[in-house]
Amino acid sequence: MTTTTLPASGTRVSFGGVFTSEWLKFRSLRSSWWLAGSAVVGTLLLVAFWSTAVPGASLANVLAAMANGYVVCGLLLIVIGAMISTADYENHAITVFLAAVPSRTPLVLAKVLLAAIVGVVVGGVAGALALAVSIALHGGGASFGDPGVLRVLGDVAFYGAVLCVTGATVGLVFRSTIASVGAAIGYLFIVPIIIGLVPLDAFGLFSQTFPGNASTNFFGVTVDPGHLDPVSGVIAAVIWTAAWVVFAVFWVKRRNA
Repeated sequence: MTTTTLPASGTRVSFGGVFTSEWLKFRSLRSSWWLAGSAVVGTLLLVAFWSTAVPGASLANVLAAMANGYVVCGLLLIVIGAMISTADYENHAITVFLAAVPSRTPLVLAKVLLAAIVGVVVGGVAGALALAVSIALHGGGASFGDPGVLRVLGDVAFYGAVLCVTGATVGLVFRSTIASVGAAIGYLFIVPIIIGLVPLDAFGLFSQTFPGNASTNFFGVTVDPGHLDPVSGVIAAVIWTAAWVVFAVFWVKRRNA
């Protein structure tokens, strides 16, 4: 990784400078590009598998293959987000950056912004290519101009940002890539299942607000009434993700490097 220089402690550091530093660190890591590329390629491979396993030129089949393939992209975006936050802790460079940004909040927000941008770009590209591959392998059944399809692609890109930011904020709390990825997956997908097992309607509804469940209707034109509609899903995901960002800011400000 190339060395990134920040101003000495006591010198005013702009948010733009902090973000540029985070971007340079991310860009200089070969693992960043490998993970981003793997997210896209892995998604396309799984889409190809599902398209072959479930043939038939229909909109439902096309979007189902895309949704199943996106699992790979989602998991790797969580890893990328965690890496954005934990790399400084694991290579013991965090003390330098905290000294240069003593208020710490801009550093956390810069990592969050970077994760959001990476999530939108990688998730959006993976989603669009997955849809194109699914259409081609199914021999039609859908097109980018069909009603609701562009909304699906927008939701998919948004969901990529949610997953990457979640990985980044959880990473700031756990400070270990492996622990952060495990915790993020547990929070997104396992905890809601456990909460949903409680035989009370309120618990079932609450479990649907977690981003992993709230994203169910992001991948379909037809809304499943058993889950939040796309608009409600976006709102729920934003609230949960914002809560994680606030908690990450509080946690980093309270803890020593």
